Amino acid sequence: MDLSILPWLLIAGAAIFSLISLIWLLSPLERVGKHTPQPTEALLTPKVSVIVYSQASEEELMEYLDTLCAQDYPDYEVIVVCESTAASNEILSESCARRYPNVYVTFIPPGSHNLSRRKLALTLGMKAAKGEVVVTTVSNARIPSDSWLSELIAPFRGEDSESIDISMGYSHMDYRQMTGLGKWYREFNSTLTDAQWIGYALGKHPYRGDGYNLAFRRKIFFEHKGYSQSIYLHPGDDDIFINEVATDSNTAMVLSPESILSIEWGDASIRMWRARKEQYGFTARWLPRAPFRKAGITSFTQWAVFLLCIAATGYSLLGLLSPEPTVTPLDISCIATALSMLNIFWLQEILIYRRAAAKLEATKLWWALPLFWLAKPVLNLIFLIRYRRHRRLNFTWLRN
Repeated sequence: MDLSILPWLLIAGAAIFSLISLIWLLSPLERVGKHTPQPTEALLTPKVSVIVYSQASEEELMEYLDTLCAQDYPDYEVIVVCESTAASNEILSESCARRYPNVYVTFIPPGSHNLSRRKLALTLGMKAAKGEVVVTTVSNARIPSDSWLSELIAPFRGEDSESIDISMGYSHMDYRQMTGLGKWYREFNSTLTDAQWIGYALGKHPYRGDGYNLAFRRKIFFEHKGYSQSIYLHPGDDDIFINEVATDSNTAMVLSPESILSIEWGDASIRMWRARKEQYGFTARWLPRAPFRKAGITSFTQWAVFLLCIAATGYSLLGLLSPEPTVTPLDISCIATALSMLNIFWLQEILIYRRAAAKLEATKLWWALPLFWLAKPVLNLIFLIRYRRHRRLNFTWLRN
């Protein structure tokens, strides 16, 4: 075999892997980046019950309700399910009743430690709800405008609304409390994870949702026995439940600037990011494997393109190590081709990511993206090893 063609074979392999990555593996991100919300004519106005799980103080809750009760949707009620002490229950209920006539406040019973607190709260809200459509969210969500609820409910109001049972919104963490390179990487990692399931949902293959910004018909909750499939787990109110009830024809994905929520965790942002990532890793075993395999293959192809191009460049430079260092024009051509391919590949991936990040209101990174993409599988493995030590925390007999 003529070894002079070896670097060109390496470049050919890199070209094949880059095409697989750009055309097939990154298609969910492409779908998100190219998505354009379509206006829906409001023909129907179903009554909506917004169920809010709250761990906020009275002052914080009142500030949140001021925004929520100013929504322009014409027919909705708000059900707040609180974590609260018995002494403050009556005071909070009276305060809300005086200020918000369409708000009903209830409380999680004390001593309910053997159930997921969030699932218990949502189930209590479902039983109190009077609306045909329910929305689940949290009181630490920052609502972007007074049309948030109308945007999320739009699929239930259009001409084809009878076929729609689920409207999935999107929320992201507020990263302003984080600093340094870790902030950018956490946002990058979460954006990739979210773009994956959103891209699948836009492609009519929903398998996961966002329980902080989710609407569905109340009847399907009871028809599927609520959270019975994951009642013994802390997480699962969004991804496991959605995977159980969503189909390609009954689910709509809402992705407009007015519909996106920002979740504020304050000083607990890093801890909550880790908890969310642990939960996503834990519940993945109940979800379809194809999206996760695709994400894994994406990481493999990115490393393959990088290593093959570097190997082709290194092989072409071997002549410099000989007693009489030489670099032939063919070597220079090979080096230029390999480095150009690598740069074009990363530029394409950067542009795809930036378009998706813009739709998801994430930071549109530049120089750090190749580094983050290559580091992602390594850091995920480290996180997985550490996470296994905390595996038991995902079961509901240990309180959140």
